[in-house]
Amino acid sequence: MRTAPRRFKRPTWFTRCPGLRTLDYLDVQSLHCAQRGPAGVASLAARDNRGMASTNEEVAALLREYAELLGLSGGDPFRARNYERAAKAVGGYPQDLAAIPDTALTKISGVGSSIAGKIGEIRRTGSFAALEELRATLPRGADELARVPGVGPKRALQLSSELGITSASELAEAANSGRLRNLPGFGPKTEEAILRGIGVAATDTALRTALRALPDDAGTDAIEAALAANVPAKAAGVRRGHPLIAVSDMCGDLHGHTDLTDGIVSLEGMVEAAAGRGYAYYAITDHAPNLVMQRMTTEKMLAQREAVRALGGRTDMKLLHGTELNIAPDGSVDWDGDFLSGFDICVASVHSSFGQDLATMTKRFIAAVENPAVNIIGHPLTRKIGRRPPVQADLDALYAACARTGTALEINASPDRMDLPPEHIAAAREAGVKFAIDTDAHSLVDLTNMRYGVAAARFGGLTSADVINAWPLGQLEQFLAKGRLCLRLLASSIRFRWSYGASRAPVTMAVLPSGAQPEVRGWFPGR
Repeated sequence: MRTAPRRFKRPTWFTRCPGLRTLDYLDVQSLHCAQRGPAGVASLAARDNRGMASTNEEVAALLREYAELLGLSGGDPFRARNYERAAKAVGGYPQDLAAIPDTALTKISGVGSSIAGKIGEIRRTGSFAALEELRATLPRGADELARVPGVGPKRALQLSSELGITSASELAEAANSGRLRNLPGFGPKTEEAILRGIGVAATDTALRTALRALPDDAGTDAIEAALAANVPAKAAGVRRGHPLIAVSDMCGDLHGHTDLTDGIVSLEGMVEAAAGRGYAYYAITDHAPNLVMQRMTTEKMLAQREAVRALGGRTDMKLLHGTELNIAPDGSVDWDGDFLSGFDICVASVHSSFGQDLATMTKRFIAAVENPAVNIIGHPLTRKIGRRPPVQADLDALYAACARTGTALEINASPDRMDLPPEHIAAAREAGVKFAIDTDAHSLVDLTNMRYGVAAARFGGLTSADVINAWPLGQLEQFLAKGRLCLRLLASSIRFRWSYGASRAPVTMAVLPSGAQPEVRGWFPGR
């Protein structure tokens, strides 16, 4: 049963605002207004949300396109990243951009004077000169080809310039006829990957369209109905008579980002918004340093840890300081065990080398799952609906490893991801896997996506007993503590040699003479 919601301490003006006695049911845009005080609350009723969404989304789409074309043309990747962040910020901004003076645009997180100038230009002309110039330099259709899963910017330019291919349909025809194999750097495996990417994009189209057609305030029933209509029925979980998980069961969110990495909202803003949703606990999990584009450092992470601890004294909601680790191609993660032992929670995700073969990717996942610091595997199959196909891995082996080690699989609630895909959830549950339904929020608006993850969990037949962030804090902390014994021993300078044999035998330990080095095989009970 869910514990009583804990609340962020209210600002002094809060009790003077009738109708805002609780933040539990406020939407994120209302929360933004509430954070500005009574004046912001008064402006809430006068806002035209539909017009706002149109303006903001149009501007965000153009900024995002510019970022994509910069990447396609070989432009500065950090500059492209800045435009991606600005697009996120604009798309998730709670006020209508059309009503904001040009001079005030730089108050939006991630929008500097240069990008603000381009936003002003968009509002006056519908586009901006730098985007039009970049469009003119690229071959026709290159941008569409670059979005085909498995192609990417360099291959898109090569296909367009050398074969004159301008669309995904032409690409499929060329791949099926064997024409791609004559290009330098292309071969049967590349051809196979591209055809697979085209197939995934086509298969995902119906689901992506159905999800995008839902109204902004769609509830879990509507989302679940969209899944049922577009995901194979045989993948749905068996309804055993126990109540299925509901949004009201969720006690917290265990995967979220701030503007320290690729989020667009400050630590304080994300925490206050999470508290406003009535959560008992909330995890801050910014990216680790091996995802170089995020420019994380050990020093920045330690400073954030102190900030989280200080902020925890101002809220009744339990704050967990964590990180989203990068699962390297060999299965290793950022930082050593000593440093990782300082986190309350660790999510580990694949962010690169998506094309590894099934055996290599499976070994990579299992190495991460067997790391005692890792609590959750984030967006497990790395898919982005219609844009990136799921990686190839032995899912049965992954499920068995997660069940054996007490590692949860994430159901990423972003409607652009829905990963672990709904069609795999029931099988993972049958294998004994536990789950974390997380928003992977990079903005305040993203925090409202929990309903998508809950709908996917319901499709898979999950109850609150299956979802670790539907548990009371004490039970969650017991789950997160499993396997940490190893890290505490490491921190005490006791050295272990780990052996990951195929037999995965239970751990065996013995009292050894002084000075002898123990060997640990298999895993600790409970992990």
